[in-house]
Amino acid sequence: MKTKLPHIGIFWVYKSTVIAKAMPLNRAKPDSLSLYDCDFSHQMEWEEHRIYLPCFPELLAVEYQEISRGRVIYSGNSKFFKIYADRKVVESIEFQTLVCDKFNLIPSQCTWKLDKHYRIFTS
Repeated sequence: MKTKLPHIGIFWVYKSTVIAKAMPLNRAKPDSLSLYDCDFSHQMEWEEHRIYLPCFPELLAVEYQEISRGRVIYSGNSKFFKIYADRKVVESIEFQTLVCDKFNLIPSQCTWKLDKHYRIFTS
């Protein structure tokens, strides 16, 4: 049986679906603090690449910061995945499970952190 590799990246949770741009952890390089992150940008993936299409065409008129979102990074020091997200994700076991499934993560190896950077804004 082939083991699924864990991934890092960015995501949104919409209608119990995770929309994500991810890469395998083993393709990332650590920074000076042994953190593994990616250069993916929520704004670019949403506005330029329209990552939500073709599944959710109704999101064409929605700004990227209006949907619950977050980022998955890995700490080589703690050996934990750190998931930074808005309150709806951090406080929902259902959403946490969806994100872990999408990124091939083991929940017991994840820490969930609120980050005001990912706070939802509405127009």
